[in-house]
Amino acid sequence: MQGTYNLALVALSFGVAVMASFTALDLAGRVRAARQGKRRLLWRWGGAFAMGTGIWAMHFIGMLALQLPMKTGYDLGLTALSMLAAVLSSALALGLVNVPRLGGGRLLAGGLAMGLGICAMHYVGMAAMEMPTRIHYDGALLWLSVLVAVSAASAALWLAFRLNPGSDRPALGYRLAAALAMGVAICGMHYTGMAAARFPLATGGMASDALSSIHLAIGVALVAASIMMAGLVMAVFDAHLASHNARLAASLQEANAELQAMVMHDPLTRLPNRLLLEQRLDAVLAEARRLTLPFAVFFVDLDRFKGVNDSLGHHVGDALIQAAASRLKKALGDDGLVARVGGDEFLVLTFAGTDRAKSAALAEEMVALMTSAFCLDGNEVRISCSVGISCYPDNGADKHELMVHADAAMYQAKAAGRSNFQFFEAGMTSAVERRQVLEKRLRLALEQGSLSLAYQPKILVADNSLTGLEALLRWQDEELGQVSPDELIPVAEETGLILPLGDWVLRTACAQAAAWSTRFESPLPVAVNLSAIQLNQHDFVKQVSAILVETGLDPALLELELTESAVMQNPERARGILEALRKLGVTLSIDDFGTGYSNLVQLKRFPIHRLKIDRSFTAGVLNDPQDAAIVQAVMALAHSLKLDVVAEGVETEDQLDFIRALQGQQYQGYLCSKALAPLELEAFLADWQQPGRRKRA
Repeated sequence: MQGTYNLALVALSFGVAVMASFTALDLAGRVRAARQGKRRLLWRWGGAFAMGTGIWAMHFIGMLALQLPMKTGYDLGLTALSMLAAVLSSALALGLVNVPRLGGGRLLAGGLAMGLGICAMHYVGMAAMEMPTRIHYDGALLWLSVLVAVSAASAALWLAFRLNPGSDRPALGYRLAAALAMGVAICGMHYTGMAAARFPLATGGMASDALSSIHLAIGVALVAASIMMAGLVMAVFDAHLASHNARLAASLQEANAELQAMVMHDPLTRLPNRLLLEQRLDAVLAEARRLTLPFAVFFVDLDRFKGVNDSLGHHVGDALIQAAASRLKKALGDDGLVARVGGDEFLVLTFAGTDRAKSAALAEEMVALMTSAFCLDGNEVRISCSVGISCYPDNGADKHELMVHADAAMYQAKAAGRSNFQFFEAGMTSAVERRQVLEKRLRLALEQGSLSLAYQPKILVADNSLTGLEALLRWQDEELGQVSPDELIPVAEETGLILPLGDWVLRTACAQAAAWSTRFESPLPVAVNLSAIQLNQHDFVKQVSAILVETGLDPALLELELTESAVMQNPERARGILEALRKLGVTLSIDDFGTGYSNLVQLKRFPIHRLKIDRSFTAGVLNDPQDAAIVQAVMALAHSLKLDVVAEGVETEDQLDFIRALQGQQYQGYLCSKALAPLELEAFLADWQQPGRRKRA
């Protein structure tokens, strides 16, 4: 005998199965996402309870949907046992598949555990029915129900694994579809099992202690309510967690943005760094190729920055970098990008459409802005900049070529006297390579002591007597050949080698002058050229004093020659250093006077003993009225300030007569002698000191 089904309760059973499946899927995802052992255990048993009780509730709602022509009841103990079987089998199954990678064997084991548990729950629940007759089963349908249970359980576990991979949660639609599929599978197993049951027609009642259908309905309703409550709690918790995760994701996104900004920008100036500039350069290149438009890359290097940094401190150097960056941005405006790519080096990128004429105008603006004085921490600082320009497509087809060629052009600008700009031309790359070799070989020369000094005599105009010597650096390299000071000194200043090089020159010249003073009756004062970087060392005066003590040279026999630009970088500081040197007894002179700032107001405040007229003016005194006028003005100035004058580069008697007529005190040049090595100089001295002799070398 078969009963009939209440379709409303059948639909309710399906809804409970879907709801339980949805809840179980979410809780199974929590199991996989949880890191801590207690949380994993909590979510695992929550999922097992939701799935087990959901299947159990669906089963008994389905049982209630079956209307039999007899009075039935349910054994309380077996009913509870059926629920326990569903929960335990669900827990075992979730434990088996809670692995990073779900293999076929483990999925089958989990499906068998859960499927057989569901079958146990179903048939124990059927056995709990109290009725006058005994239930019989159709064998084929019974085994089919077992197959359906195992298959449904395996599918449910597979979906739970696939929908919760441990990263982003799937969309709600996917989870609902999976829950519907699981609900269909669970209901399919139940109603297949119910179809296998045979209820013979009988009369009679149920046992007195049996659970009535009404009681069972109340119990099932409570279980279903518990499932819904669990689902509601889970939904609220999930919403709270989602909100928290959203806030966390927003914070993480903001932190990532800040981190990216730090990675892509220079921390001192907040300008883009090389990495970001190269990205923008790629974009500009792509646009320029597509539109066949030109653009330019500028390499900007600050001249004499190292001297400022060494003399005034890193805080002033940092402030100078920031101020220089602001001026570059002002020059560029909205027409491109400024990036800091090194200590005092900047790269400037213009947008597509910038031709050669616009690039030249922009470079002129950069150079002009950088020559104005900077007021930093109470110091007036003067620098300049050298700018190299490479143009697309003439000077390169890719970013590497454009940047390398701009760098090469910048070094050409430095070689041309600094404070100017140069466009890249073929052959400039080799100049950059030579500079790199120069730096490498100079370091080696300092280590191996392969540098030397030559000494040029300084002659008194009045009686042709020898008044002193100027020490001049000489470098004959095995690989590079003869390297001139004009090429050597800029490289040494840019690389920081000027400090050990200057120390070596000063120490060697003082030692040689001290040795000659003991050998010859008349002492030989020696003049040594100083770099602005040397002068601005914080302990330079102590260094000079220590060298004088070490070599035994009388301070009166040492003359230090400085350029105007060296003392005008920071006049107040320079004045203090020069006063300290004068107190040591050292003679001070301004070299190449007239080629630098020529700030006469400042000059009179310095403790200077003599001026040296640059050879470029001396060479033109006979045929260039302007050069002659400059020399006359310098002589008059020196006399009014009670300073001696030394004329450099005197090569003819007529030039010497011109200097003599202006009452110049000393001269040096090829008319007397070129710079000589120590042994050659000693031979020259022996001949020159003979009465009435003045021999040209």
